[in-house]
Order: sequence, then structure tokens, then C-alpha cells
Amino acid sequence: MFWADETDKLYYKEFGDVISFDATFRTNKYGMIFVPFTAIDNHKRSINIGAGLLSNESIESYRWLLEAFLKAHVKHPQLVLTDQDPTILQAVEAIFPTSNHRLCMWHIMKKLQAKVSADFLKNTDFRKRFTKLVWNVYIEPEVFESRSKLLMRKFKLQDKRWFKDMYRDRKLWIPAYFKDMPLHGLMKTTSRSESVNSYFNKYSNSGNLLIYFMMNYDTAIGKQRNAQQKLEHDTKNAKHEMTLPSGLLEHAAVVYTKKIFFEVKKEIFKAAWYCSIDSVEKIDRWQVVMITQTDKSKQLKIKCKVELKLPEKEVKCSCNQFIRTSILCHHIFVVLKNNHIEEIPKQYILRRWRRDAISSHLLAMKHVAMEIEDDTFKLLTEAYNNIEYWLDHFKRSKEKLLEFVEKTCTLKQAAMEFGSSSQTSSDNDEEEIIRMLGIRSIPDEINIHPPASIRTKGSGTKKRMVSAIEKAVAAAKKKTRMCTGCNQYVNHNLRTCKVRLARESKAA
Repeated sequence: MFWADETDKLYYKEFGDVISFDATFRTNKYGMIFVPFTAIDNHKRSINIGAGLLSNESIESYRWLLEAFLKAHVKHPQLVLTDQDPTILQAVEAIFPTSNHRLCMWHIMKKLQAKVSADFLKNTDFRKRFTKLVWNVYIEPEVFESRSKLLMRKFKLQDKRWFKDMYRDRKLWIPAYFKDMPLHGLMKTTSRSESVNSYFNKYSNSGNLLIYFMMNYDTAIGKQRNAQQKLEHDTKNAKHEMTLPSGLLEHAAVVYTKKIFFEVKKEIFKAAWYCSIDSVEKIDRWQVVMITQTDKSKQLKIKCKVELKLPEKEVKCSCNQFIRTSILCHHIFVVLKNNHIEEIPKQYILRRWRRDAISSHLLAMKHVAMEIEDDTFKLLTEAYNNIEYWLDHFKRSKEKLLEFVEKTCTLKQAAMEFGSSSQTSSDNDEEEIIRMLGIRSIPDEINIHPPASIRTKGSGTKKRMVSAIEKAVAAAKKKTRMCTGCNQYVNHNLRTCKVRLARESKAA
């Protein structure tokens, strides 16, 4: 089964460009696999955009799940992030052919220590050099390929199967191949999904019947959305101290959420403290500016080229930060300030980071329980917007707020009287519940039965191959005892003590 309510759909519509999903286990009595889908909101916080329960982890099951997801949300995501499960890989490729698929870097890099010997990693700088290469977001794909081949040859690893497979799949996980894709600086790993899985697991356990699982799920979602509304409230009522006089900073405080404002503020401060203009050259309608950024902590000087087109205020920087994070870099802020531009150009303010990306009344979604037409929905939205505007406008004046409450109470009383006069005798609690739940009729006979319990590949059957590092960790956790042969706390006894055996051999 798959489900997504109206709020999930709303979140996906605004923030569904980059999504992640990861299976989690032991959430219900029947061993069904729970698969929540995760996106990132305008506060850079994980939000749920749907969830599913599967009876197995086959390609067909995942294909069905993604088809149901697409049926609910209609449009394809720009990027899907998952782990290396081959069944998921094939399902995503089949159902989301236009989406980019990225594998979790953390899961891949975690396997490194199991693919080469511990002595090799200890006695060489391979791990450091390999990690630095694969996480580099600034190099071009051709540079990555050449450096990777050189590194493999130097350490004689080019024939190792794991390294060959990872190099073959490099376009699925190496950041160099995603540098021109607008990822909004959101996801390189499935840690977001795993964090969400851990969050849901707090509200469920392996003994839950499905009805209890769903009730616990609703509780978890309710808490998640309450936290979202608190962030919206904090953003609306935030008072930012402008320690640096800047029109750009004041404009950022007006348009961005609290979280994103602080990230933009950091870039504007870097522009003021660490960047200087070396030269300005005009080529046609473009202004080409060379910037030097001084990094005192690393004792480095970084050169960047910024191009500004006036009067369109079109701008681009050689560091490509905006493409990766959707937030302008400090190099660009230096050029904007030098040209006396006091507002961030509107084409560089993404809706997904704006404080008004989702109206606060829509987060409550109190009006979506019933089926409504598009025109009615627009009127409801406008009504909520009007109320929200007046509340915000009157909140600092007790007299005006009191007058507003009195007038709304009068309207409420009139509406209640109209509702009671128009109510027919057929209206009753049972019919209201049926209408709200969307049930056509209640059947006389219930023929739905609990599913059979299943075993999954992730449910801990202990049949999988154990890596060398897991064996070493398990051995290290074993309790030790004192050997009377060597007087040390070790995992052997007097009979097998090498010190005793060597001493007796020497004495003989």
C-alpha cells in the first residue's frame, strides 16, 4: 500500500525536486517493509511526502510503489537518492526515466575499509587521497577520471572488482558528475532518510498490528508538522540584527526563511571581510570582474571570475555555487555591492527558499477533508490569506484586534444559525463520518484479513556474508579474561597461551 495526504502533495509540489527514500524494518508484526519518502522544505528540514508498506523487496514491489507515488504526485522528481540496492536501482530507472538517480556516497565509502586490508589503509595515505578525490565538488568529470586511474595504478588496485564496479557506476555517485545540476545543496547521502526512519521507529515496534502502526504514524506526522508550523512562526516573528549596513542583507531578511537568511548573511559577510576586486573589464554588455578571496585559516588566495550583465542584473561566477546550492556566493555579492545594487535579483531568489513558499493556513489544511472544486479552493485560499493578513496587521494593537474578534464572532454566529436551519433530519453523526472518510457504504461482511508474516533481506536473518571489519568489531567486543601464562587480559587461556608455549619450548 501507498498513501499521501493533501499536505504531502502540497509539500511535494513545492519541494519535490530532490527526494530520498530508504526501506526500514521491524515496524509491524507482519514484517512488512516501511518505505517513507523524504524531501527538504524551505527551512532545510526533512519532511514526509508519502509512505508505503511492501510485502517484499522485489523489483515488482518497488516498481508498484513508485508507480503509486507517481499517480499521487503526477510529476517526476529531478533527483532521486537511494542506497545501492539493485532492485531499487532497476525500479527507479524504469518508473522515473527522466529523473537523475544518485547513490548514497556514505554507504559506498563505508565499504572501503572492508574492500582492502587494514594494513594497507594503515600504512599508506590511500584512504585520505581517495576520500579527497571522490568528495571534490569542484573538479570536472575528465579530471576525476584521470586522477582516479592514476591513483588506482599507483596503489595497484585497478584489478580489484569493487573498485572497477564503483568506477563503472561513477556517474551515479561522484559529485563531479552532478556539479551542473541544481541540487540546492541538499543531499549527497541518504542520512536524511535514515534520520526520518529513526524518527518513525520511535513511534512503532515490531509487535504493532497494522492499525496501531498507522495510528502511531499519524502521531509522528502530527509532531513533524507541528515543528514545521513552529519554524514558520519563528520566521515570521524573527527580528534580525543588521550588524553590517547593507540593502542586500535587509532584502534577504524580507524574502528568505530564517534558516536561509543566515546562510545568505554568511555569504554577504564573507564578501565584506575576505573578498577584494582585482580588476574590472567591460566586454560588450558584460562586466567581467576578477575577485581574490583570502582564506586566512588555510593561508590561501582563491581567484574567481564574476560576470555581470546590466541592466538585466544577470550574473554568474566561476565557482558555480548558485547552481549547487541555489544561494548566491560571496563573490557575486561583492560585484552587486560594487555596482550599488541593493536588492538580490529576483531571478536568483528561488521559491523553495522563500518564507512565503507555503502559506501557514495551508499547513493546517483544515478544509481538505471534503472534496471541493478548484474555484471553491481558490476562494478558501483567498479567505484564509485575508484573515492571515489582518491578524498580522492587528497583532500590535489590542483595540483593533478586539474589534476584529468581535466582528468575526458575529459572522460565526450568523453562519451557525444558517447551518442549523438548513440541516435536514437525515444528517447524523454516522453519515457525517462516512462522508468525511470518503466511504461509499459500510459492507455487511468484512473479508479483509491480516497479512501473513514475512522475512525480509533487511530484517536480520543472519544469513548474509559478514565483512572482515564486522568480524573484528565483534571479536573486540568479546569479554576477555586473565591468562595465568602471560598475566594479560586476552581471548586465550593457559593451554593455548603462546607465551607459555614459547617459554616451555625454550626450556626444553
